[in-house]
Amino acid sequence: MYEKQYPNEGAVLFNQPEEKSSYGPMAEQVLNEAIFQFQRKKLMEQIDEALAAGDKPLFFKLSAQYNDLLKKYGA
Repeated sequence: MYEKQYPNEGAVLFNQPEEKSSYGPMAEQVLNEAIFQFQRKKLMEQIDEALAAGDKPLFFKLSAQYNDLLKKYGA
């Protein structure tokens, strides 16, 4: 009875085409976006701290890094 219910169990079916995955570029894009958002948030927090402390040189340095980040990721 078992053989009748599952006649192809354990058989390798060669006539089914393999699916090609295109997740690689999409995964890379998601990863790049996550990295950008993390770095952007971190820099914004540091810029806020520099402003609160009145540290102009640090503010200008971090602002330049922030602008570079935006250019790098095309934001």
